[in-house]
Amino acid sequence: MTIILFEDERWPYFATLVQARPIFELRCGAFTTRERVIALLGRPAYGLARSHLMPHFGPAGGLAELLATSDPILVVNGRSLNLEWITALACEPINTAYILGETLLGAKVSPALASAIIYYLRKQQAAAARDELFRFARIVEPQVTDALLEYPWDLITKAGEQLLRDEPILARRLPLFTADQPHVITHGRRVYVDPAAQLIGPVVLDSRDGPVFIEAAQIEPFSYIQGPAYIGSGTLIASARIRAETCLGPVCRVGGEVEASIIQGYSNKHHDGFLGHSWLGEWVNIGAMTTNSDLKNNYGSVRVFLEGIGQIDTGILKLGCFLADHVKLGIGLHLTGGTMIGTGSNVFGMHSAPKNVPHFTWGGEVFREYRIDTMISVARIVMARRKRELTPSYEHVLRKAFELTQSSRDGLG
Repeated sequence: MTIILFEDERWPYFATLVQARPIFELRCGAFTTRERVIALLGRPAYGLARSHLMPHFGPAGGLAELLATSDPILVVNGRSLNLEWITALACEPINTAYILGETLLGAKVSPALASAIIYYLRKQQAAAARDELFRFARIVEPQVTDALLEYPWDLITKAGEQLLRDEPILARRLPLFTADQPHVITHGRRVYVDPAAQLIGPVVLDSRDGPVFIEAAQIEPFSYIQGPAYIGSGTLIASARIRAETCLGPVCRVGGEVEASIIQGYSNKHHDGFLGHSWLGEWVNIGAMTTNSDLKNNYGSVRVFLEGIGQIDTGILKLGCFLADHVKLGIGLHLTGGTMIGTGSNVFGMHSAPKNVPHFTWGGEVFREYRIDTMISVARIVMARRKRELTPSYEHVLRKAFELTQSSRDGLG
């Protein structure tokens, strides 16, 4: 069986976060959607995304190679979060579609029918693909909650519950922590630690409110981690307070206080300062003492401006900031609740950051377009420091993202 994840018509609601990555590569809980599908089904999962993303995130041999098979094709909505239904779909008869309300959740189809619906899915026209399935497939409406991400803040508000759902997957390979280390204090019985992890006490791991998962990471002295929480492989916790519902991807550097936040991976918040109810992409760097607010003084709900959509009242009391891939923040910045900073932007030299910063801009009191050649040069240096290469395919993604977001910078110097 070949597995293909697709983006649908709702991707623009996540536009600030996904100019340089498909929606199924957003982390919520311990995994991205692609990683979770692979973990549950035990086989590779390929991506079908907007055209400028395909050279880097799509299958190496192209879609045609995937469809040149007699095996069934399993297509999965890239906004999927709770994937409790996916093993059932994998066992369904061929040409079965799972439809939730009016949304195509997933389908198991023949290569012939897959070719017909992928014609639409490659253009993010999932409704048209759904209508094709109504004609030729058996339709099932699964009973599932939290099935799909609807807004960017769902990544934050649903992370804690998703960590609980991820526990059976992680428990298969991360053993319960039972080592006799007097300087590592555990509360509760749901602390899972990779044997390769370095716990340099005194450290407190508190699983009374939810499991704590630590991959092959390094936890420095005087750190406190409260579950549910996930610490990715290669990540350094630098004498930090990690509060509940925090998910840290691989190779991050994290200090200060972090609460109910997600860091996609390869990002730094190494110094003191508060990060709360926020989402950070990859290759983000936050300067010392930079802090975000996640609660309004009047305890009102936080409003967020979504590019191309408009301002939305989230109805959420506690919500922080969203920093897309390759964002850099200088020292001592303050960010208000609901701040959105676009891909590749660099903000510095001011007290309070604007609530909305377009993609590929730099500055403080005055903002200008960030020249793409300069931005890519900096990205190449940053990635090399973590022994990662800025490949030609990824450079293509960044350059195309710059072109596609040009209108957001109209009027800048």
